[in-house]
Amino acid sequence: MNTILTPEKYGELKTRYPRFNEPWSDEETKELEEMYSYDLAFSDMAEHLGRTTNSIRMKLKAMGLYTPKASPRPWTEEDDKRLVALYLENQSFQDLAGSFGRAENAGITRLVRLRAGLRPERSPSDSVSE
Repeated sequence: MNTILTPEKYGELKTRYPRFNEPWSDEETKELEEMYSYDLAFSDMAEHLGRTTNSIRMKLKAMGLYTPKASPRPWTEEDDKRLVALYLENQSFQDLAGSFGRAENAGITRLVRLRAGLRPERSPSDSVSE
């Protein structure tokens, strides 16, 4: 379990979201703020900016524009183990989401957190649902 995002999965995410895991430019940040002011859907903002909807949420939260809802159920250690096992079996992110009854980005976010060694007991950003 040394690497959570394999080169193949990373490539899949970069193909789907061209700006995945890249720093935000000042221009992108201003564009995101403008789109948010028009009350666009996170999925529309994500598609336009080539980022995941979770990245949009996290950036808006960092900008003080968005407060995520509290998670109705936190990730458990058992969930984490099962998530990693299914991921290592090359299940798609969509299938992973269905297995846990969560949004696709919730599984991606959790895998990234696990890879980074971050395991908060309860984290509002774990409740990505849409």
